[in-house]
Amino acid sequence: MNYRRFGRSGLRTSEVGFGCWAIGGSAYGPTRDEESLDALEAAWENGVNFFDTADTYGHGHSEELLAKFLKGKPRDQIFIASKCGWDFYHGGSRKNFDPEYIRFACDESLKRLNVERIDLYQLHNPRVEGIRDGVPVGVLEDLKRKGKIRFLGVSIHTEEEALAALADERVDALQLVFNLLETQMAERVFPAARQKKVGVIVREPLACGLLTGKYRPDHQFRKDDHRRRWTREAFQTHLEKVERIKKQIGSAVPLVQSALEYVLGFDAVSTVIPGAKTRAQVLENVRASKTTDAPHPPLSPEGRGENLDSLLEGSRENSDSPSPPEGERVGEMGNSRKCLYAFQWHRLPAPRPF
Repeated sequence: MNYRRFGRSGLRTSEVGFGCWAIGGSAYGPTRDEESLDALEAAWENGVNFFDTADTYGHGHSEELLAKFLKGKPRDQIFIASKCGWDFYHGGSRKNFDPEYIRFACDESLKRLNVERIDLYQLHNPRVEGIRDGVPVGVLEDLKRKGKIRFLGVSIHTEEEALAALADERVDALQLVFNLLETQMAERVFPAARQKKVGVIVREPLACGLLTGKYRPDHQFRKDDHRRRWTREAFQTHLEKVERIKKQIGSAVPLVQSALEYVLGFDAVSTVIPGAKTRAQVLENVRASKTTDAPHPPLSPEGRGENLDSLLEGSRENSDSPSPPEGERVGEMGNSRKCLYAFQWHRLPAPRPF
């Protein structure tokens, strides 16, 4: 496993982390706690030291599983990130960034995780007005002073929200969506985060599973799977793009590995947090870090002589999204890997808050 500096924290985190939404059991279909705990153990055995969860994942169950996983392990070697802002304690689920609620939610997460301090505590997708207001971040700053959290961050959806969070000097980390199908953050957000030395956590690096390459156009998601809310048209359009990427890669390198390698090619990225429910999925994810010395990843101009723009050209005519700009290279790429040219594509419709 390779490790990267996490912003200005002075810590080094595994470049491949573990996203704990799925093991909460309420978003990606059924789970078995034994398998979830085995997946967490597999991650630790393979050098993963960054685990990202949220109180709302399984209404606390994800955090409870992490507490079981942490027993007997060196606490100072494991980085636990959690989030607050989705109030599920008072019937239903609604956004709530009131100061008293944030303090309450933090205390509840500390109890479930069975820790004295949360390494990174994040606002869970607040609206841009709340980020600019600065009050919720101020509450996190107070929790930091009291020793309940070590660092504070903001999880966001849009570029506007990201830039607003980066404008607040108190913010230590930014969590955002970035992958082969969604590259909006590379042009302005990544350079700004690098300049301010803010840690960048990339969620959905596999586009909620689309970039595993295992789904067919006729696939039906279960009722307990949040992806069931995607429109059929958007799902099929993005699958067409995935198929083109698979043809570009060939069979020599797994799609998951190539997709994660692509994200890790941006040196602003501190860690990627693909989800996993099984040991096998974890082992597939961590391979992206174990192959960083390869001269040219399959998806690179040097490796195959094509960029993402030309690769996905044929899928534009049937897309609901505007065409990406012609010939525009976005983002700054890391020295350790060469990346393909990336272009902006609209996100799959996905339910907030996640």
